[in-house]
Formats: sequence, C-alpha cells, structure tokens
Amino acid sequence: MLWAGKELAAGVMLGLLLAGGGCGTGYAATDAAPAAGAQAQIVKRLILTDGSYQTATEWKQTGERVKYYSAERGEWEEIPAELVDWKATEAWNAGRSASQAEELKQVTEEEIAARKEAQLNMPLVAPGLRLPAAGGVFLLEEAAGKAALHKLDGSKVRVDEEVGKNAVRRTFNPAAGVEQKLELTGGAAKVRVRAGTPSIFVDLDNEEGTIAGDLFRIVRLERKKDMRVVGRNKVSARGDANVTREFRGARADKFSGDWWKLTVLGELPPGEYAIVCTAEGQGEVVWDFGVEK
Repeated sequence: MLWAGKELAAGVMLGLLLAGGGCGTGYAATDAAPAAGAQAQIVKRLILTDGSYQTATEWKQTGERVKYYSAERGEWEEIPAELVDWKATEAWNAGRSASQAEELKQVTEEEIAARKEAQLNMPLVAPGLRLPAAGGVFLLEEAAGKAALHKLDGSKVRVDEEVGKNAVRRTFNPAAGVEQKLELTGGAAKVRVRAGTPSIFVDLDNEEGTIAGDLFRIVRLERKKDMRVVGRNKVSARGDANVTREFRGARADKFSGDWWKLTVLGELPPGEYAIVCTAEGQGEVVWDFGVEK
C-alpha cells in the first residue's frame, strides 16, 4: 500500500507442553484428581501391547494393576499391568519430550530474531526518543540542549490549472503548452521548528517495498497568501512535463532497519518547507514543516 508504515510484529506467545518420561512405580499418584495446571501441561501416552494407547497425565503401578488418570475423561481408571508395553511407553514419551524441546528452541530463536528486527526498526535518535516500528516521516529538532521528535503528516498536493493565464498564453501562441502550480492549502505548516538544521528520518513503502532515502528531497515552498507553492509544472504541446522546484541540499544515509536519515547540508533559513518523494508517480503527497526565525 502506498505510504504504508511497517506494522510492528506482535510478540510471540510461547506455550510449552512438557512430556514426562519413564513408567512403573516411580510415579507418585493419589486417588484425587491431579491439579488442573498439571492436566493442561503434561499429557503423556500409556502405550498398550496391542499398539493402542491411553492419554494420561500420570499413572502408578501397584502389583498387577496400573491406575492412570485419563486426560480424555478426566477420571481415574485401571487396567492390568500386563496390557502395558512399558518399553514403548517410555520411548514415545521420551521422544515427545525431545521434540517439544526442539520446537521450543526454534520458537525462541524466531522470537529473538523478531526482537532484533523490531529493535532495528525502533532506533534511538536521542536520549529517551525512539522512532516507531510503524515507520513514517519524523523531524528531530535539537536546540538549547533539548531534543524534540515531530511526526510529519502527509499533505495532498493540489494542482492549480491556471486556466485564465493559459488561455491568454494560447491566444498569442496556439502551440504553447500549459503551466500548472502545485500547491498546498494553508499559508503555514502545523509543525514549526526553530533549529535550521533538523534531522529528518524517513521509512515509507510503496507497492515495490521500502522507498530508498535518496529519492526524498527537501523543497523550499513559496508562500502565496493562504497557499504554499511546492513547484511548477510545464506541459508542452506534445505532452512532455517538466516540474521545477527549489531543492535544498541534503544527504541521505541508511540509518537503522528500514529507516533513512536526511541530513541538511547547511542551515535552512526561516520559511516553509516540505519533504517530497521524487520516485515516479509518488508526488501527490508531501510532508511539510516550517522553520521559525
């Protein structure tokens, strides 16, 4: 999705079923039902000599009888000890325990990798200030020993067709092209900073993935009453378009994870500015801010 931020991944919920091993008189049991937690966490198999099995949470052998607590029916039951294949029972439960341990290891490794990725996409930019994993466009202002992180919301660019001026132009030259103004509504951006050298952080997607930081530029806007001009578009009679904008110098560097950092080269004088994306087909939205005196 255009300009879609990264969704921070949800934490992995770990559930471990611990399988018990062994059999015979080593298991302590009473006629009381096992604790509810034990039933939920430990489910083993009592393998029988005919190849079938009973699911149980625990059992004990007393003489020629085996008493087990059925995990299916939730009650104590008895069978002759000679019907139990103790070797198969021990082997299955030991294998199940090892399998669950391996599953836990895999889940834990995946969780660690997910946490590392989340940390990369939530980098620290100043003491106590982190960028969000969801991405976006942010401006970091540092002045008088204090840092502030501002989120810049996207604003849609309005196209002024300048119908009257183009009609006059074509009166004198029928083959002349047309000129358009690319504007933002409002005479000033909502986000205002006093430092002329803010750091800008960008993490935005389009349908092809994360947009490279060197495709974002800083543009100085021209203020016109209750509008701000982002640029001018000249379209020739043949349909060729040429957009002119007043770019300011900035360097794009990979910062952390999918985040890019734009470093202003020189100081921005007081005025209105916007971050624009120069990728093909991505100029409909800009992220505006203002620099105060």
